[in-house]
Amino acid sequence: MKDFRIREYLRKLERRLWIQGLADRETMEELESHLREATESGLQQGLSPEEAEKNALERFGSVKEMSAMFEKEKNSMMQRILLVIAVVAGLFFAYVDSRPTWDDTGILAGAILLMCGLISLFGFRRPWLLALAVGVWIPLRGILITHNFGSILALVIAFVGAYGGWIFRLGIRKTFHLA
Repeated sequence: MKDFRIREYLRKLERRLWIQGLADRETMEELESHLREATESGLQQGLSPEEAEKNALERFGSVKEMSAMFEKEKNSMMQRILLVIAVVAGLFFAYVDSRPTWDDTGILAGAILLMCGLISLFGFRRPWLLALAVGVWIPLRGILITHNFGSILALVIAFVGAYGGWIFRLGIRKTFHLA
């Protein structure tokens, strides 16, 4: 039964990180190495194997705390990447809409809706910012250059897509107890 607690802790942590899309072999091996080093340090201080193991796990923090730390680190960078993708997509949609030969508003509206929904579903946490990043460019051009206030509809569609994806993601997390 030696190191049972460590193996159980790592198994639970790996499962939780896997669900969050953060688990990889290298990370888990590094975590195990740190836990074993902390346990070894406790043994050298004269603790029993059980006490050394318990002490190492307490210093590491709970599975929930550790996974939250990993998620926070990942989400910071992921949020920036998703926001850049949203802005680029919005600018692309505005460019396509500005072409004189483009006259299929339905396809463009569907693309905006789908893009906002997917980025939100992938984990962007602020649907309002996502909707603005994707949907503001067409109305901005429409109002400033062509004085077309009807182009605000593109922004409304972006909000519907962003909040739709966000609600769907929350439903998935709640259904599978990921929240």
